[in-house]
Amino acid sequence: MIEEISEEKNDISDGVQDQSMQNLGARLSGTFQEYKDARKETESEWLKDLRQYNGQYEPDVLARLNEAGARSKVFVGLTRTKVMAAYSRIIDLLFQHGDVFFAVESTPVPDLDPMQAMQMRQLATAQVMEASQMMDPNMNEDLIMARMQELEEELKKAEKRVADDAAELMTIDIMDQLIETNAEQKLKESILEACIFGSGACKAGTVRIDQKQSYSMMADPETGEQGYALSIIEQPMPEVESVSIFDLYPDPYCTSLDDCDGLFRRHVLTRRQFRELSDLPQFDSGMIKYLLKTNRTGNHTEEEHERTRRRIAGINEHSESNRFEVMEYWGCVDGYELKEHGVEIPEDADLSEDFSACVWLCSGKVIKVMLNPIKGYDIPYHIFPYERSPHQFWGTGVPRMMRDSQGTMNAATRIWLDNLAMSSAPMVEVNTDLLAAGEDPTDIHPWRVFLREGGDGSMPMVRWYQPVANANGLNQIVDIFRKFADETTSLPSYTHGEQTGGLNKTATGMSMLMGAANVALKSTIKNIDDFLMEPMITALFHWNMEFGTNQKSKGDLRIVARGSTALVQKEVQSQRLLQFLSLVSNPMDAGLVDRNQLLRDIAQSMDIDPDEIVKSEEQLALEQQQQLALQAEAEQRAIASGNAPQGEVGMAPPQGAF
Repeated sequence: MIEEISEEKNDISDGVQDQSMQNLGARLSGTFQEYKDARKETESEWLKDLRQYNGQYEPDVLARLNEAGARSKVFVGLTRTKVMAAYSRIIDLLFQHGDVFFAVESTPVPDLDPMQAMQMRQLATAQVMEASQMMDPNMNEDLIMARMQELEEELKKAEKRVADDAAELMTIDIMDQLIETNAEQKLKESILEACIFGSGACKAGTVRIDQKQSYSMMADPETGEQGYALSIIEQPMPEVESVSIFDLYPDPYCTSLDDCDGLFRRHVLTRRQFRELSDLPQFDSGMIKYLLKTNRTGNHTEEEHERTRRRIAGINEHSESNRFEVMEYWGCVDGYELKEHGVEIPEDADLSEDFSACVWLCSGKVIKVMLNPIKGYDIPYHIFPYERSPHQFWGTGVPRMMRDSQGTMNAATRIWLDNLAMSSAPMVEVNTDLLAAGEDPTDIHPWRVFLREGGDGSMPMVRWYQPVANANGLNQIVDIFRKFADETTSLPSYTHGEQTGGLNKTATGMSMLMGAANVALKSTIKNIDDFLMEPMITALFHWNMEFGTNQKSKGDLRIVARGSTALVQKEVQSQRLLQFLSLVSNPMDAGLVDRNQLLRDIAQSMDIDPDEIVKSEEQLALEQQQQLALQAEAEQRAIASGNAPQGEVGMAPPQGAF
């Protein structure tokens, strides 16, 4: 027991690291502080967006309203409606009916594995030579060359088929990994943040250990009795994670991740989560245990944006969180520093160069350092904008687009309510010098009688004033800035349910209006494709190419994001189908068109399940058989009763039948 305790003590670091490790920790801690200070202004804009989305006034505006006394504090919640309209349309487009929002395709001229390609060529060449000798041992050389050229074309087609099969298998593997990691829900969380704050983020491509629980039948070695035992199977899997942009601190000088020198992610972990890091590979367990020992209440210091977000959410503040603040850095690290920290560098590498690495810090101490394990990209975080602004890293969201319109509508609505309240009843002026003793001028009600004493009889004791109501002018201001909000966000009110008097409510008219509204949405979908979907699926592709066990799914492939393409196809197809339906909706063309399939295609283009509203061919055939059976039964009953019409069985044929 004493030996176990001494071993545990020896396993705990004394907190002293070598000079090179201290230098790296201090340098990265200073870099993080620089990145954090540069993001302050952006944070304040995000918090304004969040308050606007939640229908809350800024603290300075609310203070002025409170100073004004009993005035209206109503907030017109149009921002949330616009945000949810944008979010719903994007989600409906990307994940409608379970469609795959990406495609893995083979390149036009795929490069197969050299060994596989050589085997295919050798086998095909041997078959040609054997066939030519069997047909004619003295075959002309020109004929053999022609046959070899035909073989070359067949080989290219065969290589293309092999690459297409690999692309299909790779698609299945990636889709399975996305389902296993619940990627759809995580992508939705990131897209909602992008709609509110202007940018969203996901992490993809890093390795996680997936622990699957399963029960298997096992026999007790002593009694021999059969029973089920729980077993845990560990399997490496690619990680897909939704990350809040409040936790990401990129290089302040970059305008995109392509020219980003480094990026920090701030983790706030519970004591248990921080302790579990010591069980993961490449983490310094001794240093983690030392930090746990010396920081009994954690080292987390709540940032201003954390406190503000808690207040906006209505969560009570606490004095201490008892959590640990850990920094995860991805970016360039000098080769000499990595070498001094024990990181294995390729022998032929130039140590003076910068290498893509991952470093974890806590309280200025390095608890993990390693080279980037995934080839193909430097930073595994994918940050995408809702609407991109030139020369800016962070995007612009719906609340910021309509901030002026929202503020003006709030002000006009407050004035409108205050004016209506003010003008709802007359104001009274009472000359107290003319009142009799004991009269209360504040007691005003119908048939009230005031007693008056002395004074000039021509001077009224009570005078009434009716404030002017300005509701019409204020209504116009609200309507004007509501239209401004529609224009600035490119989200017209009819896209989220408003029905105005002049709106074309026919199917074709609404389709044209929705198609026009989708013009601006195409840029947002394209941003999601370019900055999220394609990099994320590419990261999973690189993971499968390097660590995947399915060799048949590997090949010369490329990733294609299909969100914006699907939007264009859906819009064009819906309009053309409706136009075609109007062209063939006449008796002359009715027999030339498969109307059932046409209606199904139109319903599907409008995101309506055709199986729920359009009858199937089997159902139509069954109904036709039932109708014929009922008609035959009616004819039989008519014949049996002697009421069958002329010309039927048993009756004289009509005149002129022969």
